[in-house]
Amino acid sequence: MVRKGGAVLGLLTALIMLGVQVPGLAVAQQSYPSRPIHILLGFAAGSGADIGARFVSSELQKRAGQPVIIENRPGAGSNIAIGLAAKAKPDGYTLLLAASSAMAGSRFLYRDFKIETDKEFEPIAVLFDAAFVITVAPDSPLQSVAALTERLKGKTRNRYGYTNQTGQLAAAYYLAQVGASAEPVSYRTAADAVADVASGTLEFMVLDGGFAAGAVRNNKIKALAVTTAERSVSLPQIPTMAEAGVKDFVFAPFWAVYAPRGTPGDIVKTLQGWLREIYTSDAARQHHAITGSNVRFQDDTALRQRLRVEVEDWAKAVKAAGIEPQ
Repeated sequence: MVRKGGAVLGLLTALIMLGVQVPGLAVAQQSYPSRPIHILLGFAAGSGADIGARFVSSELQKRAGQPVIIENRPGAGSNIAIGLAAKAKPDGYTLLLAASSAMAGSRFLYRDFKIETDKEFEPIAVLFDAAFVITVAPDSPLQSVAALTERLKGKTRNRYGYTNQTGQLAAAYYLAQVGASAEPVSYRTAADAVADVASGTLEFMVLDGGFAAGAVRNNKIKALAVTTAERSVSLPQIPTMAEAGVKDFVFAPFWAVYAPRGTPGDIVKTLQGWLREIYTSDAARQHHAITGSNVRFQDDTALRQRLRVEVEDWAKAVKAAGIEPQ
């Protein structure tokens, strides 16, 4: 004797295997998202990263038809946000927006960072490449990187600030290249660090371009150089580090969206499609021109490859800069 429920289940299974559309099932699969989507970000509200994240959430919720909420979880170089995202339910309702500096660099900078980011997340898409800026106090007599180098070499006790892995590595790499030294000081937010740059408590800081561009325009800090291969659209008067005399110096982390490992492929593709629409638009190019970053949409395959290469590059740069994990 065959139970009726078992027969129905068997029929549904057979139909699915044959590729036949089952109306009720199709509706269920197409219901994503049915509630708010949360994006974890390892930076504070008002930071350069937060400005970019708010643009993503605003544009994404237009397409998703549901609220897209940025959850700021600053601290430990984005490691807190990464850890929370890695443990989240893989249902498409918790995502991670993170820089390659955190996803590739944390393993070399933090002894207790055990997350294999290239294995524990589903890559969705690369969105943009970020610029960083070498900054000093607004009333500093220093007008160039060469002058900063001379000053650092002439003092016995120097300090620089950082809020993330790129800022730390870029500063340490610069010091190693020019033969100067300075003590690193970690800050939780860029706003706190900028106050100490402005007061002269810090000799310099390599600052996220998204935050630095506005601070430079408002005369809160002075920019000496950008870390990208080409000059920044938002700060075209500021030379690159190569132009400033420091060769082979390019630090431009890419920002990407990830989902917890195990997130269904159809949800990943849906999100990727929406992000492709956003990051091939004039609105995205105009927004990121203001913050000094370059729009660069790439799919999950390209993201996976870029992250692998980034890990290799970080291993080499950390060794060259002489940084020991903390």
